[in-house]
Amino acid sequence: MPLLIFSAMALIDGPSAAIDLFRISPGHIATVALAAVLGMGFGHHQDRLRQRIQDLERDEQRLLYEARHDRLTGLPNRMALEQELQRFLEARDRRSATAVLLLDLDRFKSVNDTMGHDAGDELLIALSRRLAALLGETGQLFRLGGDEFVAVGGNVVDRADIVTLCQRIETDAGAPFDLLRGRVVSGVSIGVTFVEAADCGMSQILKRADLALYKAKEAFGSTHFFYSVEMATEALLDIETERDLARALQDNELFLEYQPIIGVESGAVRSLEALLRWQHPQRGVIAPGVFIPLAEKTGMILAIGRWVVKNACLEAAGWPSPTGVGVNVSGDQFKDRGFVAYVRDCLEEAGLAPGRLTIEVTESVFSVDMQVVCESLTALRAMGVRIALDDFGTGFSSINNLKMFPLDQLKIDRSFAKEMLESQRDAHLVDLMQKLSTTFQIHTTIEGIETEQQMAFVRTLGISEAQGFLISKPVPAAMVGSLLLAHPQPAALVG
Repeated sequence: MPLLIFSAMALIDGPSAAIDLFRISPGHIATVALAAVLGMGFGHHQDRLRQRIQDLERDEQRLLYEARHDRLTGLPNRMALEQELQRFLEARDRRSATAVLLLDLDRFKSVNDTMGHDAGDELLIALSRRLAALLGETGQLFRLGGDEFVAVGGNVVDRADIVTLCQRIETDAGAPFDLLRGRVVSGVSIGVTFVEAADCGMSQILKRADLALYKAKEAFGSTHFFYSVEMATEALLDIETERDLARALQDNELFLEYQPIIGVESGAVRSLEALLRWQHPQRGVIAPGVFIPLAEKTGMILAIGRWVVKNACLEAAGWPSPTGVGVNVSGDQFKDRGFVAYVRDCLEEAGLAPGRLTIEVTESVFSVDMQVVCESLTALRAMGVRIALDDFGTGFSSINNLKMFPLDQLKIDRSFAKEMLESQRDAHLVDLMQKLSTTFQIHTTIEGIETEQQMAFVRTLGISEAQGFLISKPVPAAMVGSLLLAHPQPAALVG
C-alpha cells in the first residue's frame, strides 16, 4: 500500500513531493491516498453509488409494500389496517363517525373442500375485486387472512348509511362467481361497529366487530348485525358457561329426562327420547340449546356425548322390553373414530339389545364428513342399532339424504305439527313427507303434537308414531316406570 501511495504522488506532484510525504504523519498519508483513489475514478464511483442508493430505495419500498399488503389479493393487510385505525384514533377532533365492518365469507370451506384450494383462492380474489369496486372512494377494504375482510368507511352521516352499505355488500357477495372449475354462489356475514374515542387500539375495535359478526353468522343467509353492549354481556355469560360446563360432568350436574314416542293407532309407548339437562348450582336447570353449542365449540361435546349414550343405555335396560331409547348424536361425535365401538361397549355393559337403541341425527351431521358419517351409520345399523333422521323438513337436502344414508325412522320437525291445521301448504308438506317415508320404507314420527285435533289429522295421514306434550312432557328417569304403566306396552320391536 505505501508503494501504491508513493507511486500515485510521484505521478501527480513529482518525485520530491512523494519523498516529502514520508516525513509527515500516517494520518496524512491515508488522507492523501483516499483523495488520490477517489480522484482517479470519481465519476465512475459516483454513478455506481447513485445506482446502489436507488436500488436500496426500491427494495425498501418493495419490502414496505409487501409488509402492508396481502400477497393473494393485493389488498392492504392487518398491519395496514392497524395503522389506518390508529390514524382515526389520533384524529380526536373528527366530527363524523368511522364505521368498521368485519366480513366473513359464507360457505368458503365448502368451496375449498369440494373444488380445491385454487378455487378458494380464485373466489377470494374475485370477491375482493367486487368489494373494492363497491367501496370506491367512500371506504377502504383490508384482508385479515383466510376469508375475513374488513371494510373501513369514514364520513358516516348516520346508521342508515351503513345499513345501505351492508345491503349492497350482501347483494354483491351473493351474486354468482364464475370460477374456472364452475359457478359458485356464496354470501357474506357482516359485523359492524364504530371507532370510539375511548378505544386504545385495533384489538378493541375488532373485538366488538367480531361479537357482532358472531351474531350475523348465527342467522340464515347473508346478513349484518351492529355491535351492542348486550352482545358483550352475552359473550361474558358464554365464557362463564364454558368454564362451568368443564366441571359439570365431573360434579354430576348433568342428567337425562325422557319424552315418550307412541304408536298413533295403539297408543303404546314404543320408545323414549333421552333429553340432556344441566342442573347448574346457581342458575338452576339450563336447557341444552344454551350449552350444547358451547360444548360443540370447545370440544367438550365428545365427553358429554359419550356420557349420554352410556347413561341412556343403562337406564333403558331397566325398562320393560321391547321399549327403546333414542339418543341425539352431534356431527362432532362422528369425528371420534372410536364412537361406534364405544356404542357397542355401552350396549354390552348395560345388557341392552341393540334394536332398542335409536341414534338420532339431524341433517347438519352430514356437513361434517359424508364418508365418515355414512360409514359410522352403516356400522351401527349392522350392529342392529336403529338410525333416525331428526327435524326432517328443515334441511336443504332431505330427499338426497334419504337415498344416501341407512335410515330406519324419519322424525318430522315440530314446526309442521304446529302449522299443518292452519296452513294447507304445511298440511300437504306433511302428507308428502309421509309418502316419502313409505317410498323409502322408513317409519315416520311427527314431533310437537299438542292437541287432539293434530293427533286426529296425523292419524288420517297414516303416520305411525307421534311425540309431544299431548302425550307427555319430558319426565325424569325415576318417573319413566309410572309413565309406562299408564300406557299399553308394545308387543314387539318396532322395525
